[in-house]
Amino acid sequence: MDFDLAEEHHEITELADRILQDHIDIEVLREIEASSEWFDKELWGKFASSGLIGAMLKEDVGGAGLDIVALVCLLRSQGQHVAPIPLLPTLVSAVTLDKFGTEAKRNSLLPKVADGSKILTFASQEFLNDQFMEPSTSYENGFIAGTKIVVEYANHADSALVTAMDDDEPSVFIVDLEDPNITMQATDSTRGEPLWEVSFKEAPAEKIGGRESVAWLYQILLISLCATQLGVTETALKMTASYTSEREQFGRPLATFQAVTQRLADQFINVGGIRLTTFSAAWRLSAGLDALEDVLVAKWWASERATEIAHATQHCHGGMGVSKDYPLYRYTLWNKHITTSMGAGTQTLRSLGSLLASN
Repeated sequence: MDFDLAEEHHEITELADRILQDHIDIEVLREIEASSEWFDKELWGKFASSGLIGAMLKEDVGGAGLDIVALVCLLRSQGQHVAPIPLLPTLVSAVTLDKFGTEAKRNSLLPKVADGSKILTFASQEFLNDQFMEPSTSYENGFIAGTKIVVEYANHADSALVTAMDDDEPSVFIVDLEDPNITMQATDSTRGEPLWEVSFKEAPAEKIGGRESVAWLYQILLISLCATQLGVTETALKMTASYTSEREQFGRPLATFQAVTQRLADQFINVGGIRLTTFSAAWRLSAGLDALEDVLVAKWWASERATEIAHATQHCHGGMGVSKDYPLYRYTLWNKHITTSMGAGTQTLRSLGSLLASN
């Protein structure tokens, strides 16, 4: 087991960081957040033209054939800059379609995803149902019926991967979101991003895969959340270390007080735990190994320990931590959004316990 990043992982990280650093600043974020779109289309175009969006897709559909570790590196960079683009839903959906979709569907959609002209999302969560493998949405005779919640970028996406039951088998289907039998209602997330409740009333759907595809989608979604959270917490901690080194109380920097240094040292360990468990699970997924236990452990760290990081970084900043003129509050909101996405720490522990008990 070698956790050293390969050359291609360093290259995709450096390219993404360079684009993000050149483009993202507080004024850009304010402008995007103030709009109803919550979508930096100029940045999305730069990601597409540089080949980043299609990097994890197979070469026959215009990708570079990189692995899940590369996906983690890319989403980590997004989290470090809290960039408002549909990277996670598009990548999660695209790699799933690439793995399980028919040649016809792959060839018709994925080259356009790679060049940025089409956006994908997924619809998997439901009201009062935290059992990912047991959706209440149903499929029959070519049509899907049911309601999904917290769907990201549904107003911008061309198609969505939807989980539904096909008889007794959980399956993944692809649905054209422009179909008139689909309705959407907007809500707001913790970080201010519009999320969508999407209702399918006998909407035409094409099956992508059965139980195996749903299990894959679940793991890729969780590890993608962990990767984004890793970037968010790394930057929040770095920002806090810088602030406490410069901000003085009683004639000396805050970082010289033992209570502050010990608390931030604890968060350094927590960030390291998120990093280790995320890359470990990503490596297993890339190697084609059973990774569900590792993914759930990573998600627990990216929820439970990330909450501790959010509290500590906010408290060490004092009132500056909640000022919209200072960037930390965005990282806190992203942290809280990701923490509760697909279940917070307690739900993740329950899922892990059930898995271990079944083995």
